[in-house]
Amino acid sequence: MFSFWRTLPDRLSRVTSGGKFISEIDGFRFLAILPVVINHVSQRVERHATVAFEPALDQDPFFFWMSRGYVGIYVFFVISGFILCLPFASHNLLGTKKVRLGDYFVRRLTRLEPPYIIAMTIFFIVLLLQHVPWADLFPRYLHSLTYTHNIAYLRWSKINPVAWTLEVEVQFYLMAPFLAMAFFSIRDRWIRRCTLIAFIIALVCIQQYFGWWDYPWSFFILGHLHYFIIGFVLADIYLLDWKVGRSPTLLLDVISVLCILGLFVFTDHDIASRLAYPVILFFLFYGAFRSVYVIQAFRNRWIVAIGGMCYTIYLIHLPMAEGFGKLAGKFPVTNHYIVNLLVQLPVFLVLLFAVSVVFFLAIEKPCMNKDWPKQLKEKIMQRYRLLKS
Repeated sequence: MFSFWRTLPDRLSRVTSGGKFISEIDGFRFLAILPVVINHVSQRVERHATVAFEPALDQDPFFFWMSRGYVGIYVFFVISGFILCLPFASHNLLGTKKVRLGDYFVRRLTRLEPPYIIAMTIFFIVLLLQHVPWADLFPRYLHSLTYTHNIAYLRWSKINPVAWTLEVEVQFYLMAPFLAMAFFSIRDRWIRRCTLIAFIIALVCIQQYFGWWDYPWSFFILGHLHYFIIGFVLADIYLLDWKVGRSPTLLLDVISVLCILGLFVFTDHDIASRLAYPVILFFLFYGAFRSVYVIQAFRNRWIVAIGGMCYTIYLIHLPMAEGFGKLAGKFPVTNHYIVNLLVQLPVFLVLLFAVSVVFFLAIEKPCMNKDWPKQLKEKIMQRYRLLKS
């Protein structure tokens, strides 16, 4: 048993198509997924409670802070911007191998679609077994599978509500190569970076003027594009300023930690807060990358392993939390919200981790091998030839 736990982080290690693994990126993914999970468990504690909480939740500071876990989504968007633009930026800035658009889109398809389709199909069947009408559910299932649910319904998917962010991600995947090629074709680094920063500021101001941060525009890339572009700025600095080495400093540890706290504080929708938020996100990543201790935490093998499973965790955690919350709500522990959360959360996290490990190893990790479609085809052909002979 000890040997199993000692080697588990290695078994959960991510496979990258380019062969270059940036461990701290999975540490950032851990930072993103944890508050999202806590937020959704907190919501289920509220929704399925069989007692009246004291104090009332609208006056409970614990509930207020737990409800801010959605900020992890914005961290995910920055990571996506960083990762997706990196090979295009590297080609333009450092002369590395050119990324073929066909390979880029096929890779997104083979890497992300199988886990998504399998998870959504499982939840679709579960809802049918719960007597949700087929006529209502099946069209939503098809729209969810084609990433058009946001467009068709302007609502969260009944199959799996968190899929709305994946639809935003897909919209960005389609745009990312062209945005990266446009921005990183600017040769002068300071003109390029100033252009990127001006683009972020302009996006925020336009979103504020037209209300794109709010429903229904929040279901589309226009309400979130600036977060992804922060990742472009970080990729630029990562490739050029840190290619020789970094100079860690304790000051940046402090800045990074303060920015993590700032994510939960500057959540208002006034123009000042919305302009401050990209700055906070940028310095969170910048500070962590060049920190002394924060970066070590993000490189911890368990943090990296769990962060590496974030796609699996994100896909399955909300339906699991809903089922768990319905059961746990029948057994309240006092009439205090925070006590119930602190009792339910550890149990759910252990359960979620166990299920995520199984799903990740069985379904998601095999899809990280970029050659899996070719290998699967070869196995099928071998079986066919054996049967034919």
